[in-house]
This record gives sequence, structure tokens and C-alpha cells, in this order.
Amino acid sequence: MKANLGGSILLIIVPVIAAAGSVQLMAVNDKPFCERVVELFQTNMGSGTRLNFDAEPFSRVRWEPAVIAGAAPKSRRCSSLDKTLVDLNNDGTKDLVVKTTFCMKGAPSDSLYVFPADSPVLEQASWQNMAPLLATADKFERTGGSYLMTALPMSSNSMAPTPVLNTVFTLQPFIYDKKTYVALTDGRGEWTVIAKYLRGERFEDQCYLKSSGKS
Repeated sequence: MKANLGGSILLIIVPVIAAAGSVQLMAVNDKPFCERVVELFQTNMGSGTRLNFDAEPFSRVRWEPAVIAGAAPKSRRCSSLDKTLVDLNNDGTKDLVVKTTFCMKGAPSDSLYVFPADSPVLEQASWQNMAPLLATADKFERTGGSYLMTALPMSSNSMAPTPVLNTVFTLQPFIYDKKTYVALTDGRGEWTVIAKYLRGERFEDQCYLKSSGKS
């Protein structure tokens, strides 16, 4: 994760419809962008407490099942591969992005693997041998691990421990103002990181959001 010490400290509470929750913007790198993300997410959630990944701003990144050789598991909940073509690192060229979802202790967890758009990796991989897919250096692969939220400064008045995403992850790229970002959260759904993907396993955090008041 790339630290960015130029971020400003900000706390904005956006109220939601009764019986739902609120989204608090706890730290930012780009204040106008993060404020707009809160608005978009609030509209997306409506009166609920969870993001709808089939609606805006996520629906512009279109996923489809990734077909590889071998016998696929019958259930996709804990064993799925999906793919999309999107300029994930914002270099002007689309990437082949493969998202895997496997369960840890019964909870689904996402990973992302990034390749050139014309990569033959899906032809080389199989359900019995995913080594060609997993070998890439360009990925987010943290199931069972953690993602520390230390790149953006939080309020100096807060005595709470530094938040961290851990164990199981939900990863959803989205496009805003012709740029691609990734929303990262974990199984608790309390904290969401909005980040730009760079290369390798590096992300540049843009916003830290906290959900509260869940019903």
C-alpha cells in the first residue's frame, strides 16, 4: 500500500433513510472525489445497509463467468471465477481482470488477478491447476490476511485503534469520471477503502468510509 501523507482529515456524516445506517467519510486523499463517492454509495444503498454491486456506480464494470478447463464446482458461492476488461491501473489500456471467489470458514472472499487484455492465461489454467492464474505479480490476494488502513491520516483526536480489513474480502472495481477505482471491504462491512490500483500488489488509498447505525 502506498502511503500518502498529503491527505486531509475530514469527517462527514451523511444521513440515510430511517432504519438504515449512515456513511461517515473518515479520511481522504481527494476531498471532492470522496464526497461524491459518499453520495453515490448512499444512493446505491437506498434504505438498505449494504451496497448493491449490480447498480451504479458498479454496474459499468461488467463481469462474466471465466471459462477454464476441467470440471467446475457445482456451487459458485464458494468457487467462482469471473472476468472483465477494464483499465484497472488507469494507464489508458484495458486489462484482463479475473476475480476469484473462494470460501474461508464458509465465508466467500474475493481476489483479483490482472493480465494484459490478450493474455492466454484462462486457456492455460484449469480447475485442477490454477498456477498460471495465481502466479501473476499483479494481484490482490489477501484471503486470511489483512489490509492495513494507515495510508491516510485519521482524526488525531481518535483514541480508537487503527482500523484494518481482514480475513475475507469483497472487491468491486467501479468507474467514476473515466477513472477506475476499487472498493474494498471485509466480512464485517463496517469499513470500506476506496483505492486506485497501481501495479503489482500496490494500491493508493483515496478514501476511508465507515458504515454505522446498521439495523
